Amino acid sequence: MSARAGELQESDLSLKPPAACKGAGRPAPKMKETVHAETVGAAATTTDLNGDGWCDWIMTLAYPMNTGLPGYGANEAILLGTDKGARTFGNIEKMRQHWTQQLPLPEGLVMPAGVTGMAPVLVAYSSKSKAPYFIGFSNAYPDFMADADSDAVYQWNAEFDTPQTVSTADYLTVTKFLRKQYCEHPENRHDHHPREAVVCSPQMADAIKRAELGVSRP
Repeated sequence: MSARAGELQESDLSLKPPAACKGAGRPAPKMKETVHAETVGAAATTTDLNGDGWCDWIMTLAYPMNTGLPGYGANEAILLGTDKGARTFGNIEKMRQHWTQQLPLPEGLVMPAGVTGMAPVLVAYSSKSKAPYFIGFSNAYPDFMADADSDAVYQWNAEFDTPQTVSTADYLTVTKFLRKQYCEHPENRHDHHPREAVVCSPQMADAIKRAELGVSRP
């Protein structure tokens, strides 16, 4: 069956950004979001998640599997790069307007203060949008990395300034693209990258099959 016009295709995607982002390697500033020893001074990545041209900080953080472990908010996992340094994400005023007017928020928005884990990200750049697709947030990292159903695909929502889960169709396109790039082309693989291993696992193949059948992911 041919794809409908406008639908995301694997041919629209690439592992390489169309242009290098600015500010890679800058140390993370001291902010309340970087109080943890593992994130203070962390270097900015070469990834621009929101598509503004500046490299962002993406912190690898463990999900709290029990009450004795610290819980991290999503706003501690991602700091956005700017020409002045770094900023947190989330258009809280826009969200508050929706709550005040009892309007539903778009489905799948990441709440900045919501507890999450963040694994090393996998990114797919699209020729159709400035903001890339990415897998990273996880409620299974690092103890249950084989739980492929926890690996949603996100893209930046500019209106609410936060990541948002994509449609099932885009989830399938992106995950199949990543599987092809990392599983069929070992030259693209990086040693000990947990996300690449999960993408190429039988569990991910099963998660894709369930998505194709319309089974909701946990």
